[in-house]
Amino acid sequence: MQELIKRLVKETGVTKKQAEGGLVALLRAGQQNMARADFEQFVADIPGADQLLKKAPPPSALSSIAGGLGSLLGGRRSPGRWAGLAASFTELGVDIPTAKKFGPIVIDYVAHHGGEDLVDKMKAALDI
Repeated sequence: MQELIKRLVKETGVTKKQAEGGLVALLRAGQQNMARADFEQFVADIPGADQLLKKAPPPSALSSIAGGLGSLLGGRRSPGRWAGLAASFTELGVDIPTAKKFGPIVIDYVAHHGGEDLVDKMKAALDI
């Protein structure tokens, strides 16, 4: 996971704290939108994902509310899915254009560590 965090810092220009926070936001979105067994397999296959989630603070009230409202407005469709993510990235001080760069980098990392099946499930969960 440290390799991925370093790559995010280098390729997006965010700080290490922002990279970690963004990863946590993406992992939590995956957790909400993937079947439980698929998410558990994802965490098992991606080195360090479980530790990153364990050490992360709980979601803020703003991102939780935004995610909840997004679920009401968009359910599992893209607009609802991204409401909580946008709030999380904004709280980290990461603008939306930069946040959008996280997805392809994380997907590439997952492809190298978990395989294409896992990539497909994560893409479907995040609608990317």
